[in-house]
Amino acid sequence: MIKIYAGIDVGTTSVKLIVLDSEGKIVFKDSQELSISSPRPGWYQQDPQDWWSAVKILLSKLSKTGIQTKVIGLTGQMHSLVLLDKDGNVLRPAILWNDQRCFEETKIITELLGGEEAVIQRLGNPILTGFSAPKMLWVKNHEPEIYKKASTFLLPKDFIAWKLTGEICTEPSDASGTSLFSVKENNWDEDALKIFSDSHIEPPKVIPSQAVVGAMVGAVAREVGFQFRPLIVAGGADNACASLGMNAFTENVMVISIGTSGTVILTNKQYAPDLTGRVHTFRHVVKDMFYHMGVVLSATFSLDWFSRLINNHDVGTLIEELKDTKPCQNGVFFLPYLSGERTPHRNPDARGVIFGLSGSSDKKTLTRAILEGTAFALKDCKDAIESLVSVPRTAKVTGGGSRSELWIKIVASALNIELEQLTKNEGASIGAAMLAGMADGVSVEEWNKVERVFSPDPDWSKTYGEAILYFREIYSSLEGLMTVTRRFEQ
Repeated sequence: MIKIYAGIDVGTTSVKLIVLDSEGKIVFKDSQELSISSPRPGWYQQDPQDWWSAVKILLSKLSKTGIQTKVIGLTGQMHSLVLLDKDGNVLRPAILWNDQRCFEETKIITELLGGEEAVIQRLGNPILTGFSAPKMLWVKNHEPEIYKKASTFLLPKDFIAWKLTGEICTEPSDASGTSLFSVKENNWDEDALKIFSDSHIEPPKVIPSQAVVGAMVGAVAREVGFQFRPLIVAGGADNACASLGMNAFTENVMVISIGTSGTVILTNKQYAPDLTGRVHTFRHVVKDMFYHMGVVLSATFSLDWFSRLINNHDVGTLIEELKDTKPCQNGVFFLPYLSGERTPHRNPDARGVIFGLSGSSDKKTLTRAILEGTAFALKDCKDAIESLVSVPRTAKVTGGGSRSELWIKIVASALNIELEQLTKNEGASIGAAMLAGMADGVSVEEWNKVERVFSPDPDWSKTYGEAILYFREIYSSLEGLMTVTRRFEQ
């Protein structure tokens, strides 16, 4: 009998559902779009109930196919803060991972925990605006009435697990990004939690990524049309699951994701935090494994932004129009810092820049500059990781941007590495489905295989080798001015 496994990914722009059989064949997939609220520059929020509505719609569609899913794994955007009261009510919109409002709170928590070096030694990472704890402190400082009502906090996928099972919990890969969890010790850090000891907020229980949270609540199963109650697996953070979905089961596998955000991930058996704070160190969804990660906050988000700017021009068409363009077309450079930046700058005040405009700059010039600016930012991530540990000469590539052969070629040439495109490019959702299969004892290592290899173009690599230095110099020259722009962001 062929068993069926599903993965649900609570992303930033959509919720995705993918269903595979025990041999790794995709038997169903669908998605529901999500909207993002940005009440002020640098602020990004979503209503968790929108996630839940999208999940129910997708499960209802699945039930109508007659496919009976035995186990469901979960994944989702990291860091985004959901606050619940004691009755399970959502107290405010979730503050998302790319939100930059809590910079002052990062400094407060860092000081309370003894300074940045002590923080990294204790937690594995510095306190960053994207992480969960400073968001919670922001709520305490700016929305005290809401803070007083809060009983617990959850990450997005854990909110869905709770709605599906009634159980409140999380797992190590997502907990690693809260600034409340010791990555080394694999548990909540008591000193970090004491910062919030004046409230009734309790952290969720931490269970293994492959652990079963519980069976789907009967009322939910009936609502979505299931005649059975599938088991729900804890799952993992989106980046960890995306890495797993690209076959990062072992040490020294590098995965590059060109998604809403961009990431460079390298799996590691050893706990080796970056004391400079440029590179994240998190728990993997594979037991006793870690991963280093560099983050670009605006990857495909940058191209989506440009598309909206020019009246929602189709992004696929924008890329298709670049066939006759050259590297660094017309000398235009793009700094993709639309939401601040993590690696390597750790600067919430960083802003996007289009540099080198002239009367000959056209739409194609700007589009190519956006693809290349994202690639240069990923190069910064790779170099930061390589300053800590050795990296392989080949990486696996995933994310929406990797559906473009041109974008893959640009990234391969900018980073001067080979990029492997696998048969399945489903992002984190396939990793969540793999965790569901692993929880049921299924071997999933053959579910995704290398289909095509992209080599760097030597001429492009030569141009990009010079261009990346110029790209970095542009940022260095403008860094101080970027902070000044905050006063105008009203």
